[in-house]
Amino acid sequence: MRILFYNWIQFDKKNNSGGGVNVYQKNTIDYLIKNTDHEIFFLSSGIYYDVVSKKIRITETKNEYGERCKTFKLINSRCMAPVKAMYEDIDTYLKDMDVYRVFASFIAKNNIDVVHFNNLEGLPLNCLKIKRDFPDIKVVYSLHNYFMFCPQVNLFYNGEENCKDFCNGKACTKCLGGSIGRSQFSTYYRIDTSLEKLHMEKQSENIKLFFKNAYQKLKGKKQDVQEEETVGEAADFFKFRRHNVGTLNKYVDVILAVSDRVRDIAVSFGVQPEKVKTCYIGTKVAEESLGRYHGRADENCFTIAFMGYFEKVKGLEVLLDALEEAPEELCKKLKFKCYARRKVESDDVQIERIKKLGDKLYSAEYYDGYNHDELPDIMKSIDLGIVPVIWEDNLPQVAIEFAAYGVPVLTSNLGGAQELSRCEDFRFEAGNTKDLIAKLEKIVNDSSLPDKYFAEAMKLVTVKEHIDALLDYYSK
Repeated sequence: MRILFYNWIQFDKKNNSGGGVNVYQKNTIDYLIKNTDHEIFFLSSGIYYDVVSKKIRITETKNEYGERCKTFKLINSRCMAPVKAMYEDIDTYLKDMDVYRVFASFIAKNNIDVVHFNNLEGLPLNCLKIKRDFPDIKVVYSLHNYFMFCPQVNLFYNGEENCKDFCNGKACTKCLGGSIGRSQFSTYYRIDTSLEKLHMEKQSENIKLFFKNAYQKLKGKKQDVQEEETVGEAADFFKFRRHNVGTLNKYVDVILAVSDRVRDIAVSFGVQPEKVKTCYIGTKVAEESLGRYHGRADENCFTIAFMGYFEKVKGLEVLLDALEEAPEELCKKLKFKCYARRKVESDDVQIERIKKLGDKLYSAEYYDGYNHDELPDIMKSIDLGIVPVIWEDNLPQVAIEFAAYGVPVLTSNLGGAQELSRCEDFRFEAGNTKDLIAKLEKIVNDSSLPDKYFAEAMKLVTVKEHIDALLDYYSK
């Protein structure tokens, strides 16, 4: 088969990791190239904007696999990624045909058999309707986030709380008001495109951080003056969800949810149940999964760890609140290790809180992120991983990594991480610090619980098992 994968950023772009979706995308392509005869294509869009020509076009790019994977980028898309750059132009996303015509021409020219969308940011909705012109093509969509239902992808209202009701689009108009908009993203992407041509990606990263810091300061000022600002029209956001769901139901052959929780959410928004299949992602760490608790790391203390980002949705603030509130008897037993890459100036507030916890806990250590090569050694020093997300996090890669290395995971009751084990002792109510403390206290004081976690754990999916499932969906 000739398989085309789409994500808004190329899987090996140097100045933006693309998060867990890119890790997944790279692992998938790597396996297919090395173990099958299928022809692999990859397209990205929404971040490439020319300073000279405004013509919409697709050009071939270089990638680390050379000719074994044909990679392309769509330049000057009418739809910019991430989707928050399009808040005030939902109509273009819903109706644009200019990008679709270029996309359809590319599909025809390369005789594509399967299109697997790992996102749609950077493309108009019409691209998901490719079966209208190519009825024999297989169309697959993976729900790595909630873009199809939420115009800021994570169902997290105004950067503060889990979104339970979008009020027919009205709530969306007050969500993330005052954010950096299309013109600022456009400026950055034109600079980024120019620097990429000059092989100056590192400088682009510094410019991106400048924009992020500017956004944080702008957001802070809006909150200081308590200025309520609306974005877009409620009717547009209502149509956004309705048309996305309708398109999934009518034109997509199979919709892959990365966890049962994601599947349930998709169905609750109107996606046809028979089209949505839970398909846990395959990971390399699963191939050598320990399948049991690795044992106590340090007999003098109990080591807990947070690995991820400072973004509020990841729940680090909740964890820090809990540790600051926890009773002294528990705290003196705890060593806390936090691995989170500092990206913007506002992260310094949380870093300072972590350091101050060192006075209360057995110890507290902050690390400015980590490399995947370091994971085996890091995991040996951890007794419990904590994934305290306060949004419906589809299935955090780090939770899978904890479990694979024999580290039990205490998760909130939102998102897919809770499905890694049926043991309810390792699940707490999202945002509830008292429940988090109670569950943590019980785990620390009951040495049998880590073994119980793995006795009730699901079998982690290997890359091969996942690819076999994908190929089955592609060929049915």
